Amino acid sequence: MKAVGALLLIGVVLRIESIHGALPSTIQVCRRSNPDINKCITDSVNSLRPRLATGKISDDFSIPPLEPLALASVNMDRGSEFKATFSDLLVSGPSQFQIDNLKVNLDKLTFDFNIYLPKLSFRGKYDLKIKLLLLNIAGTGDLKGVLENSRARVKLFGERYEKDGKPFMRAKRLAVKIQIEKGQFDMKDLFNGDAVLSQVGNQFINDNSRLFLDELTPGLERSLSETFKNTANEILQLASMDDIFPA
Repeated sequence: MKAVGALLLIGVVLRIESIHGALPSTIQVCRRSNPDINKCITDSVNSLRPRLATGKISDDFSIPPLEPLALASVNMDRGSEFKATFSDLLVSGPSQFQIDNLKVNLDKLTFDFNIYLPKLSFRGKYDLKIKLLLLNIAGTGDLKGVLENSRARVKLFGERYEKDGKPFMRAKRLAVKIQIEKGQFDMKDLFNGDAVLSQVGNQFINDNSRLFLDELTPGLERSLSETFKNTANEILQLASMDDIFPA
């Protein structure tokens, strides 16, 4: 979810070949020669925020909408005591992202920045079997919840390659470190649908949400890093380095 900012930063602003090399007027171009390219890219992304919810950047240029953001699945596996799959996720709130402390190094092709998301509401499916403190919790069913005050540090490591005689860039690695201040979860049909036990299980998870979030975070970081690295590469292959950052 936080890695959405990486796509906005290196995807929304940079995806230009699909419109035949001409950026719509709604996108601010950032040239390599700009002495403050960090601020230029940040301002460019922030200026697009009102258009990102629907995905309509201009009459002739669209991207997948951020509201809601669809995630096919997120898998967590920390051994026999923590296995969980969250699927068919729809997330509301990503378009309220805030990017700061951006550091771009075009020689080394690194993009380093912070993302803040005030509130993310989500719904989907879950399948889990976990041990939280001394309680074993298991179930399969519908899921909904809220994450508040989520922060992430995102770093994309790129590499150059040649295609059709032109220099292109691809993401070699995308690292995401996530901090979630508060989470609230509602999982239907815990304990095979036993209404009383399901309520107890949800209450226990939410009473110990810090522990639950700490267990979720490493798997979430891995899943999002790989998912959005692949998506970033799908976008970056559409334009050469000279198109992305003109002189």
